[in-house]
Amino acid sequence: MKKFLCVVMVLGLMVSMMGCGSRDKQETMPANDTTKNNDGAEDKKPDKKPQEKEIPYVEIWRENVGYLEVKKDGPQSQFFIDNVGIGVYSPYVPWEGGDAYIQKLNTLTATGDIPDMFLPWKGNEITLAQQGAIADLTDYLPEYAPNVWQAIPEHVWDIVRAADPKGEGRIYYIPSVQLYNDYGPFIRTDWLDRVGMDMPTTKDELVNVLRAFKALDANGNGNADDEIPTSGREFGRWMDYLFGIYGIAMSEGYPNWDVYDGELTYSAVTPNMKEAIEFIRGLYKEGLLDNETFLNSSSDWKAKITSDKVGIWYHLSQYSHSRFEAITQLNPDATFAALPNVTNEGYDSFITHLDIKRPEYVIANKSEATIINALKLLNFAFDSQNRELNTFRVEGIDYEVVNGEKVLLPKDKSTSENVLLATPRITEEDLFFNTEIMLNSVSEDRKPMFETQLAVQESFQDLDKRIAGDGLPNTIYDGYSDIQQHTLYQEYMTRIIIGDWEMDKFDEFVELWHQNGGEAVTKRAREWYSKVR
Repeated sequence: MKKFLCVVMVLGLMVSMMGCGSRDKQETMPANDTTKNNDGAEDKKPDKKPQEKEIPYVEIWRENVGYLEVKKDGPQSQFFIDNVGIGVYSPYVPWEGGDAYIQKLNTLTATGDIPDMFLPWKGNEITLAQQGAIADLTDYLPEYAPNVWQAIPEHVWDIVRAADPKGEGRIYYIPSVQLYNDYGPFIRTDWLDRVGMDMPTTKDELVNVLRAFKALDANGNGNADDEIPTSGREFGRWMDYLFGIYGIAMSEGYPNWDVYDGELTYSAVTPNMKEAIEFIRGLYKEGLLDNETFLNSSSDWKAKITSDKVGIWYHLSQYSHSRFEAITQLNPDATFAALPNVTNEGYDSFITHLDIKRPEYVIANKSEATIINALKLLNFAFDSQNRELNTFRVEGIDYEVVNGEKVLLPKDKSTSENVLLATPRITEEDLFFNTEIMLNSVSEDRKPMFETQLAVQESFQDLDKRIAGDGLPNTIYDGYSDIQQHTLYQEYMTRIIIGDWEMDKFDEFVELWHQNGGEAVTKRAREWYSKVR
């Protein structure tokens, strides 16, 4: 009996040990994706939840004329996250014609920091490239932004390469390219009707129209003393058409380079400029040019136009519908047209055209990821297949659906974010395609202003001339920043026009300009021109 009990105990111990061993083995074996149910069939275990990928964001600085900042969690950022997988954000940086913008950008740059992608201004891309602060995009563009690479013509890329401040033919910026003309003078045709005059076609007719605008109640509000025949901005900006009457190459108020007497020359030091300044001086003295022109900030000047006070002004045609709409809210009878180039005996009148408007984007040399993410965003914006998508963007914010059709909503600066990465308009086809999209997708009451914008844009194509200095690199100004900033020209031009100085001071300006770097800069400009013409 004792022997039997002993055998039983030993067997029990062995079974127990086998069970423990089996349990230990199960616990140490890796888990399978399947288990067997009571019927012996395999049940697949649920997949593990994938880890969410972190969304990258790109900080972008652009001009902002009073719209809200762009937030990381805002609708615009979400639009790009949905379509590109990359978010965007942008602080509110006031523009004020670029002056407030460059001041804030320079302040940030001085701290050793710059935005991920931004609009360079007043040639600061040269210094930033020399310092290695912005990225060399040459090898990245074809791979990560093929739409950008293909949309911009080769002759433009050649000009960008020639602008490499290191002289190595590398690409440090993406240019703003316009193969059409977007600039010109606007005239209030309802003012012409009220004063009983036709569209002017000569310089003398233009002066007579300006006199009528000043003397009569051109805007029809019952007050014959509140009209401003024509206006400009501080430093003599945004009245290019008055200089163009004398064949002056002028870009947004900055003298440019063209061929005069057979040689590439800075237009500010030509006899043409002297004649133009004398003409404008006469307009100012007679009160035909706004006597606050040289005090007008960007916002002051625009406010005068939209308050139904200005008869002729010079600006861009894009988005001119918003200016028309603001004016017609005050004066429902307001009508608008493009002012043609007026003839001037002995001169060829024109509006200056540049295929390259300016450097449009540079990208901070922070990391390869920063460069690639920024280029991916640009690649989306430059894709012609995305033109409609990138125009309408977000329902309820940018557009609404009416009778099954998308209708663009007007932009309210108090509630709308500043628009980033709009689809560029490079060709004339791009320009009219975009305008027609907007025309066909706005409410009926807004259509007339878009139709007027389209008519103005078509008229502007007859006004321009591509100047010889198109693409002239800013490197010609190395060591002569005052000449690059037009400082001497602006002082003499302003003081002569407002009557502080007599006309003979212009000759002094020309002499000083040549003595203070003008000769050296001219030599560089002509050397460049001899290679590209």
